[in-house]
Amino acid sequence: MNISSAHLSAILAFSFWGLFPLYWKLFSEVGAWDLFGHRLLASFITLMLIMGFRRDFPKLKEIWKTPKTRILLIISAILISTNWLLYIYAINIGKVLEASMGYFLNPLINVFMGWVILKEKIRITQWPSIALAVLSMIFIASQNLDHFPWLALTLSITFALYGLIRKMAQVGSLDGLTFETCVMVIPVLIYWFYQDTTPLSIGEILPQWKIWVLTLSGIVTCLPLVLFAYSAKRLPLQTLGFIQYLSPSLKFICGLYVLQEPLSEDKLYAFFLIWIALGWYTIESFYFMRRSKKSTVVLSE
Repeated sequence: MNISSAHLSAILAFSFWGLFPLYWKLFSEVGAWDLFGHRLLASFITLMLIMGFRRDFPKLKEIWKTPKTRILLIISAILISTNWLLYIYAINIGKVLEASMGYFLNPLINVFMGWVILKEKIRITQWPSIALAVLSMIFIASQNLDHFPWLALTLSITFALYGLIRKMAQVGSLDGLTFETCVMVIPVLIYWFYQDTTPLSIGEILPQWKIWVLTLSGIVTCLPLVLFAYSAKRLPLQTLGFIQYLSPSLKFICGLYVLQEPLSEDKLYAFFLIWIALGWYTIESFYFMRRSKKSTVVLSE
């Protein structure tokens, strides 16, 4: 497949992620916990089928036998499960706009965490974008602390930490996600057993057609990941970084125009600050990557 198919794969992956709110909103009759449980269970079954088809089960055994990787993926499993649950909860209570804010913030939080945890350098020209993101949160807090976007910040931090742990684990996307679902599926099912609802009780709440659509949640979860994994291996990081803004942008559009969530004036100002920060960060990254390429060409000559 050529480079255009890699671009298409990335666009489709981030578009799927951006349109997720419309999918999960279909099941508004069901609580966030039950939807999360079904998503995890369906993803587990789907991923096990994929691993079986590819005969990749030895990779899971290898992960388990490597203590450092095993511990890192157990931590990442908790983080991604928390992120999934909070994301579905945000959609359930009508806070898609706040969720989109979290994913807009994510690239900037990734840079900051890389600096704090991995001791990666932050260029002087990158600090204004981080400062603007922090300023946006301070601005909202100063307006009304009761409406501070805790969900946005938690979604962003858990996903950034997840990405950081997965980077340290150095395992394939599908292998890692399969191991993570294996780690979480048993505790979740045990916890579910002690709740008022069960995996089967959803049939008493949803019409038949919605139950069939919900059974696709495993494919809905895994398909964008496969597309992303394909494009990530073939596209430059700056291209992938630019395309990733498609996901929170579509979430924002879904929340504001399709689901018609209210957007307060203070949150709008905060979004503007975040968008300016992302614009600065993107232009700055492109500039230094292009300059680095030119330096490499000169050195090679």
